[in-house]
Amino acid sequence: MVKFMIWVIFIPINFLKIKGMVLHRYDDSDFVECLYDSSNILGSKYIKKDKKLAIIFSSGRQYVYENVKVEDYKKFESAESQGKILHSVIKKYVGNQSKDIVNVLPLLEQIEEIKKNI
Repeated sequence: MVKFMIWVIFIPINFLKIKGMVLHRYDDSDFVECLYDSSNILGSKYIKKDKKLAIIFSSGRQYVYENVKVEDYKKFESAESQGKILHSVIKKYVGNQSKDIVNVLPLLEQIEEIKKNI
């Protein structure tokens, strides 16, 4: 299972760059994590070196897609609808559902806090 960071400290709102449905973006040298304003997709983590894309859904299900091209990840991240790009672009990659269910409550709380400050 790909582990997601749970951000404890929020970035000040004036530094928040919203593009499409992205509410929060953390770009590390090894990975990119995003939280989304979406009814179905809560977050994603793209591991640059391995080209793996993990997506957490509101149900707590997590899927990991293999060998995702960075261009396709960028389409997913910046889309007005991550769900549409998931179905039209990302699902062409091999994906596996994690056996573990993610506790989405901390993510939902963080998303709501971010949305209150927009």
